[in-house]
Amino acid sequence: MGIKYCGGCNSRYDRKKFLYNLKKSFRYNFEVAQLDKVYDILIILCGCSSCCVNYSELKFKFKKILVRSEEDFNEVKNLLDQYSDEI
Repeated sequence: MGIKYCGGCNSRYDRKKFLYNLKKSFRYNFEVAQLDKVYDILIILCGCSSCCVNYSELKFKFKKILVRSEEDFNEVKNLLDQYSDEI
């Protein structure tokens, strides 16, 4: 799983805690996304609803997930469950 953080200029929730909770729920390898890799799933941890971080050069195979608030946790968890057989 590739993780891309926004710059945090207007962060309205604890993005590190969000990722920590994902790591507790899944045994996937989560890492900060790099330009030279293709990730099964790319998770963009936006600090607010603007989600203005640039992720256009990052590559993924199955899904890009935009997280805008801690309320998105269950949706992200469900999406990761859906792709668990392919990852």
